[in-house]
Amino acid sequence: MAVITRPVAEDLRTLMRGAVHLRGEAGYAAEVEGFNLLSPTRPDLVVVPEDEADVQAAVRWAAAHAQTVHPQLTGHGAYRALEHGMLLKTSRLTHLRVDADRASWTMGAGLRWMDILPELHRHGLGAVTGSARTVGAVGLILGGGIGPLGLTLGMASDWARAFRVVDGRGDVLVASPTENTDLFWALRGGKVGLGVVTEMTVAAPRTPFVYGGGLFYGAADIHRVTHAWLDWVRDIPDSVNTSIAILRLPPEVPVIGGSAVLHVRYAYVEPGASTDELAEGGEALLAGWRELAGPTILDTVGVLPSDRLGEIHSEPEGPIPVWEWGDFLEDIDHDFIDTLLSHVGAAREAPLATVEIRLQGGAIVREPAVPSAVGGKAQPFTLLVLGMPSDELAPWEVVEAAGHAIRDDVAGYSGAQINYNWANHPSSDTFRTRLWSQEASDRLRNVRAAVDPDGVFEHGN
Repeated sequence: MAVITRPVAEDLRTLMRGAVHLRGEAGYAAEVEGFNLLSPTRPDLVVVPEDEADVQAAVRWAAAHAQTVHPQLTGHGAYRALEHGMLLKTSRLTHLRVDADRASWTMGAGLRWMDILPELHRHGLGAVTGSARTVGAVGLILGGGIGPLGLTLGMASDWARAFRVVDGRGDVLVASPTENTDLFWALRGGKVGLGVVTEMTVAAPRTPFVYGGGLFYGAADIHRVTHAWLDWVRDIPDSVNTSIAILRLPPEVPVIGGSAVLHVRYAYVEPGASTDELAEGGEALLAGWRELAGPTILDTVGVLPSDRLGEIHSEPEGPIPVWEWGDFLEDIDHDFIDTLLSHVGAAREAPLATVEIRLQGGAIVREPAVPSAVGGKAQPFTLLVLGMPSDELAPWEVVEAAGHAIRDDVAGYSGAQINYNWANHPSSDTFRTRLWSQEASDRLRNVRAAVDPDGVFEHGN
């Protein structure tokens, strides 16, 4: 890889309207900082295009100077060292157009869900999002996108309708069900090595409201309620979405901080329903759970406007230091729950902020009308382990050891596949064997070779 000198970088500056920062220059540090403060991101230069033409210029320049290009918006998926090449930040591509009549929206690649949802809600629409509102919409959909409404409405990528992409030659391609169809298939779940998405059109469900929120249980109830949740989810309909998380939050967090608590997430979705119908239907389906689980220490369930979907999981918004490990699981049982609680139950002083189990199934596993490359859909549960290391309370080594101990003890439940968005930065072995079926992996390899024959967009293959 060629060394980037200041005169070479100046050449790029003459080709684009946006910003170019070499390592060590003013503005560089602010642009490379992402969601995870522990991600060692120090590329040779960071480029912030002003528009699609700038993206083309940056990619062509990188190809001519033997540099790899690494597109990024928020850095939620940045878990590996990046100490070379070009970090291409899409943060200035922020246009948004909502077509309420067609229930769709077109957006620039620099928007997060928190930027999109208020405008959709204003037009009587919702979206199939991830659980965190600060995640970039393009990055989530490129990996598939599992969120708080998935059992009812499917993957976020199921709702994508078209993309504009700058390929490895710097040309703009349009991918849709009728144009560049292999690329359209790959962009919904293939995640990496497929160019720089500059614009995306997505269909919107007519769900301006849902019935959802969180039910929190104290430390003394964690064991009983966690086992009860596993029994309860065996019989719920696809209109109900739920997950659980054992949380250990700082003492300054009102009501639920200072000790272990169990957070049960709940969302009931019925497109086209009034708020009264949502409340009635959602509460009727929740009544059995309330009777089974007993009193809460905090209950936030109610009618939620679509721009407040992030409150269901209430995930930290960052930037924060994060150690994270996730897996997709085959069917779990009560032995699994006991094993997990032996590490993070109320009786343990675990240095982990969140240990979460999500229920999959329903519309997540159904193939969309236009098939996609998404992997990991068939696994019925997911597991996420998250810690926030600090020198004073829980050093990195302690957090990592606690997370790895859980990983090792539940390895027997690990599924055949895992979705890319949950694999952190996957190892070469995981990339080859667990993210997609062999057939999908081979097809993705061919699509990547077609759109990026010279390997400008580095990935894990």
